[in-house]
Amino acid sequence: MTLPTGIRLAWREVPAGAARRDVSRGLLAELLPGARFCSRCPACGGDHGRIHVEGADAAVSVSYVEGWAVAVAAQGLERVGVDAVPVDAGGLERVLPAEAYLWPTGVAERITRASPAGGPDRAQARAWARVEAVLKADGRGIVVDPQQVEVALDGTTWLARVRPVPRGQAWSRSDDELVAGARGWRGWDLDGPDGVVLAVATPAPAETVAADA
Repeated sequence: MTLPTGIRLAWREVPAGAARRDVSRGLLAELLPGARFCSRCPACGGDHGRIHVEGADAAVSVSYVEGWAVAVAAQGLERVGVDAVPVDAGGLERVLPAEAYLWPTGVAERITRASPAGGPDRAQARAWARVEAVLKADGRGIVVDPQQVEVALDGTTWLARVRPVPRGQAWSRSDDELVAGARGWRGWDLDGPDGVVLAVATPAPAETVAADA
């Protein structure tokens, strides 16, 4: 699958003994020449966490898997997420959301998470890559329960949203953090290095995701 204009993806093998972060930062430097990249953890202030871009109007994200570093840069966007998952990753059924819904039509149309071609293992790897890409783009990462991420196929791409609170619990729309979590995301499935699947997520136009019921 081809990504939209302005979104560039690259990966590189991490040599034995090399720091994978150095490899990913090298990829980002190639994707956005002249830009600077810094990370600052909001919890501890450490040099890790979401990467911020200085010197370019773009958002970036990185992922690591099986000796590879993957990086994405999205020109003109404030957020982007990428995730890489081995096709033979085990135990994903325990953490994947059980169902997803198609919102653009306003109809809750259930789809199966095992719908992509390539067998159940590849399907689950793709499903998990989508969830992780959304959570990286969202910015809250592991703070959010993966079960709260709903993903629905939309032609050759997919749509997603992070439900503000677990089903059955009340949601106060005055809570700014929860409102931010209800935004919509557009995503793409891609093939990465041999045996690895990738997913990229960016903000979706507001009209593509219906308001929470």
